[in-house]
Amino acid sequence: MSQRKTGRRQPVQLEFKGGKSQRQRIWEALRAQQGSFTLYTLARRADADDETAQSYLQALVRAGYVQCHTPADAPPATVRHYSLQRDNGVEAPRLTRRGQPVSQGMGTEAMWRAMHITRDFTCRELVAYASAGGVVVSEDSANSYIRTLRLAGYLAVTVPATTKGIGKGKTLARYALQPGRYTGPRPPMIQRTKSLYDPNLGRVVWQQEPNDDDY
Repeated sequence: MSQRKTGRRQPVQLEFKGGKSQRQRIWEALRAQQGSFTLYTLARRADADDETAQSYLQALVRAGYVQCHTPADAPPATVRHYSLQRDNGVEAPRLTRRGQPVSQGMGTEAMWRAMHITRDFTCRELVAYASAGGVVVSEDSANSYIRTLRLAGYLAVTVPATTKGIGKGKTLARYALQPGRYTGPRPPMIQRTKSLYDPNLGRVVWQQEPNDDDY
């Protein structure tokens, strides 16, 4: 008999399997369901822990993506049945527990998408491209993301920064994605451990050395 899966939130590289987070797997399993489903069957199909599946399912219900067909006043032990009401496409909706859209991480997604579309760019141009859709991206965030992707081998400097002269400022460096380094639509993520995780590859692709002074 299958056991109920529970667990605390783990580091991102442990939560992702095959380049997909638990929420992404839950969403894909949900879309593949024929007719109604229960929390238990959804969690098993997605290979996700029950706490994450329940939390995300509740968020999807509140956001109107999923409908619960069991009466709200049913006894707590009642097995509830759900069905998909609004298909948002292949990417799992990013929602808070209250069913509100999540804005965190959208800047990184916008920068990664812009890097893929543009031939080359400066930091300021990347901020402008990424912010065009209404996402707020700071120059500091763009600089940090560019630096990490460059150290990880994703970006190359196409035109180095140059100094115009004392008191005249400088021209910004230009960057471009290295050939073959666009690994997929999900942006590589900088982690608190000073490493870079690529969800498209499902692995950590770069780890800062303790004495790394390359700024």
